[in-house]
Amino acid sequence: MTERPDRRRGLWIGYTLLGACGLTAIAGGLITATRPPSPWIALASTVAALALMGALVVGYALRGLRSAQYYLDRNGLTITWWPAVHVIPIHAIRELRPGPASRKAIRRWRGMRWPGLYAGHAWAVEENRPVLFFATEDLPRQLWVITEAAIYAISPLHPQRFLEAFTERAAMGPTQRLPQTTLFPGWRQRALWGDRWAWSLMLIGGIAMWGMWLWFCGQFPRLPPWVQITESAETLFSPAAHLTRLPLLGALTWIVNAALGSLLHERERPAAYGLWLVGLLVQILLFGALLQIPR
Repeated sequence: MTERPDRRRGLWIGYTLLGACGLTAIAGGLITATRPPSPWIALASTVAALALMGALVVGYALRGLRSAQYYLDRNGLTITWWPAVHVIPIHAIRELRPGPASRKAIRRWRGMRWPGLYAGHAWAVEENRPVLFFATEDLPRQLWVITEAAIYAISPLHPQRFLEAFTERAAMGPTQRLPQTTLFPGWRQRALWGDRWAWSLMLIGGIAMWGMWLWFCGQFPRLPPWVQITESAETLFSPAAHLTRLPLLGALTWIVNAALGSLLHERERPAAYGLWLVGLLVQILLFGALLQIPR
C-alpha cells in the first residue's frame, strides 16, 4: 500500500516563499551591483544574502515535500522524504495512533514548518522520546508511528484507511525481518556534514568577509575621489572606487576556498582545513589593507 500526503497547500505556500526570496535576492543583488558602496548598499546586500540563503532552505524543504511517500506492507513501513528513506519494520512498531491534540505535547522543535509542511524533529513530552516529522498536517491530523527508539509523525491522505491497513498487515505477520534503518544518498553520508571544525572555519571566514564589506560600505561615502595608497617617495594615488576590488577579492577567495575545501574534505582533510585557514587569513589581510589605505 502506497500513500502520499496532501502536498498541495504546502507546495503552493513553499513556491510563494521561494519566489519572494528569489525576487528579493535578485533585486538586492542588482542594487548592490549598480550603485556605489554606502550604508544603504550594505543593507541591500545583506538583505539579498539572507534572501538567497532563505531561498536555498525553502528549496531544500520543497524538494523533500515533493518526494513525500509512505509505503506499507507486511514487513514494515517505509517513509520516503528526500534525501532520506526511513525503514521501520513491522515488529518494531509498538503502536500507530493519531497525533496529540495540543502542541504542548512536544517541545524543542527544530525544522521547517508552514501550513502544509511539518518537517523536522522535536521531543515528545508524554512518550519521552524524539519525534521525527514527515507530515503535511498539524499534530491532531497526523499519525504517530511509535517505536522503542523514536516516533515517526506522518500524514497519509486517508488516515483511517491507513490505520486499518496497518492493523490487517500486522495481524498477518511479516514475511521477512527487516532492520530498522535510515538510508541516505552518498553525498549526504559525507563526513563534512558532521564536521563542526570545518563549518566553523568556513563560517568565521564568511563573517570576516561580510564584516569587511559592511565596514567598507560605511566608510566609502567619506572617502575623497582619489586616495593615497603608498607613503613612499613615489606617492601613488588610486580612484576610491577601485578599492571595491578588495572586498570582491575577499569574497571570491572565500567562495573558491570553501568550494575546493569541501571537495577535498573527504580524502584530504588537512588540505581542506588549510584552504579554509588561508581563506580566513586573506580576509584578515585585506581588511587590514582597507583599514590602512583611508588614513
